[in-house]
Amino acid sequence: MYLSVPERNKTLKLIATLNHSLDSSIVRETAGYILLDLLQADQFASFVWDNEKKNFDQGLSINMSEDNLANYGSYYQHKDPITDKLSKHKSATLVNQIITQQSLMKTEFYNDFLAKDGLHYGVNLHAYAGNDNVGDFRVWRKQGRARFDDKAIYTLNLIKPFFCNAMKNIQQHQVIVKQATESSWLIHTVDLHRLMTRFPLTKLEAEITLEITHGLKDEAIVDKLHIAFSTLRTHIKHIFYKLEVNNKTLLIRKVRDY
Repeated sequence: MYLSVPERNKTLKLIATLNHSLDSSIVRETAGYILLDLLQADQFASFVWDNEKKNFDQGLSINMSEDNLANYGSYYQHKDPITDKLSKHKSATLVNQIITQQSLMKTEFYNDFLAKDGLHYGVNLHAYAGNDNVGDFRVWRKQGRARFDDKAIYTLNLIKPFFCNAMKNIQQHQVIVKQATESSWLIHTVDLHRLMTRFPLTKLEAEITLEITHGLKDEAIVDKLHIAFSTLRTHIKHIFYKLEVNNKTLLIRKVRDY
């Protein structure tokens, strides 16, 4: 399958985006905007499967109403005739590969949910870590547009391993942050002086490291420390270098174990 130079560049940009953050919502939404452009699509939605609740959670969307997305979370996912089958494919799959468009348009799910935001032709990609579904991309076009073709499938499958790896890393990071937050060492023993003594960190770098170990997202750290995003990113690069790690999960482990 041939991708044009612009398509290849957008695909590479999307792959790079998947490694920019350990915040699931930021990663998926940023990727969504690129996918809409890359696949010439109209709407995007993404969820993360909650294995304990046995439902799709953490929904976000582009060009869909928030009320409609909330309705999916509370009701329509339980009336959804397509997503369970699509997710079992574990690779990019056209909606019309598992149900004809005519049959889909006869369902409550289409008429009372999809059609409200103009979703008509769809393609899904579900990410897996082992046997666990850890997130998805759901991309749609409006009625009157062309159906998605083999190039859309090919493109989504190109990014699939990177999406799977990103969501797996995010899950692992969330587990470590939760464990760290619940541990007494975080509350009682980690302080700026000890961080600066143990590692060659400046006071601001130590403050940023401490907030990361508390599980704060980049937006919260910027607000709390009154610094710019560009400043935060620069300091995080320096922190990674000084602690000899390359992501926040390893940073938390190293601080926890020192």
